[in-house]
Amino acid sequence: MLKITLSLIMITALFSLLCAPLQAQNNGTLEGIALDKLGILNTPGTGARPFSMGGAYTAISDDAFALLYNPAGLAQVRRIELSIGMHQLKNDITNKFLGYSAENTCSSTSIGHIALIYPYPTYRGGLALGFGVFRAGSSELESFKNGYLEDIQAVVQNKYLQSGNLYQYHIGAGMDISPNISLGAGIVIWDESIDFTDEINYNDPGSLAVWNDDVSLDVDGFSMNLGLLYRANEFFKAGLMITTPVWLSLNGDGITNYDGTYKDGSGGWTVDPDYGVIDENYTLPMKFRGGIAFFLPNFTLACDVSYTDFTQVKRNGKPILDSIDFLGRHMFNDVLEYNAGLEFTVPGAPMRLRCGYSYRPLAIASIEEIGFIEEDYPTSYVGDVTTVRQRQFFTFGVGTILSRVLSVDATLALGSFERETPNLDEKRDITEFLLSTAYRF
Repeated sequence: MLKITLSLIMITALFSLLCAPLQAQNNGTLEGIALDKLGILNTPGTGARPFSMGGAYTAISDDAFALLYNPAGLAQVRRIELSIGMHQLKNDITNKFLGYSAENTCSSTSIGHIALIYPYPTYRGGLALGFGVFRAGSSELESFKNGYLEDIQAVVQNKYLQSGNLYQYHIGAGMDISPNISLGAGIVIWDESIDFTDEINYNDPGSLAVWNDDVSLDVDGFSMNLGLLYRANEFFKAGLMITTPVWLSLNGDGITNYDGTYKDGSGGWTVDPDYGVIDENYTLPMKFRGGIAFFLPNFTLACDVSYTDFTQVKRNGKPILDSIDFLGRHMFNDVLEYNAGLEFTVPGAPMRLRCGYSYRPLAIASIEEIGFIEEDYPTSYVGDVTTVRQRQFFTFGVGTILSRVLSVDATLALGSFERETPNLDEKRDITEFLLSTAYRF
């Protein structure tokens, strides 16, 4: 392997990074990799109908999902609404390091949302209050990497197992301030419990060694959503939502184990477990999201654009810079996201067919290629990442109304992305299935 093609940095795996802030306080590369693995930067939300329209819901938001996509849309709700849903996620991951390939599949099923909307008719239009719990993102991940390090004649396997779903508790209100304009606001509480195991199996000419981290982590946070909805006429609506910075705290604990044996039969070793405590604070940047929707006979067409400048992500009040780049490049990029969706109402039938597309670029600038053990210490090759195919999704859905008060919606989302460094190729195929039901009375 040619080391000149990448930078070699010392890394104490994800747990040790989080548990040793003084040691890693200037290593933005490791901090960025940690956030990328935890999945905190990717919060696409949930809901069968919004997902089936590619997430282009800012200008529609006429049901419980207004809490998530634009609280101003709550003012459109005219009946009490109780909504619940489920969300299934599957990842097919292929990692190829210097020609050595590892493939695996991981999946999870969780509650997608539970929400209640209560409208209050007023002489000026609509007023509605809402509360909901939404699965905003997922930390479910199983990743394996195999490789042969020619310069030190070692065979390496990396195993990373992680579980957890990011839930957001929304409390919001929407109100008509004129026949054409609605305003809304919401408070968002972030909550997630994450468990992960990071393991390095290392086989060199003289020994076999295993380095293992087991961590339990709690993520808590707070943000606010501010929404605007403009209804020009019965055929056109426009929406805007601004999300304030997100203040996150990461707290947890974990244990690191390291042991091995010598191939000459002279014995082995076991290092005393290393216990640690995690106490970190992160700030995620503001997010701006705007959308338009056209309502034609039997058709609804919607488009959204959102912008997030992830270069403004901070850890303990300081920007996260890529320590590999001596010019002080940020560890993350800014992201411009596009969403589009189409809904068709079948004439003469209580059924709607939907399809959508979403383009959600990856934010991170460098990723870990592979980790190994050097002088009884975990070490990683880290390289600048090039996105071969950006993350994007194609969605398909159907909805129907039962007995005039009960609606059921289902969605299938198919996504993928591919990225590479000088030595690693990572491909991921993502399949999501969502089922939502709402009772209005």
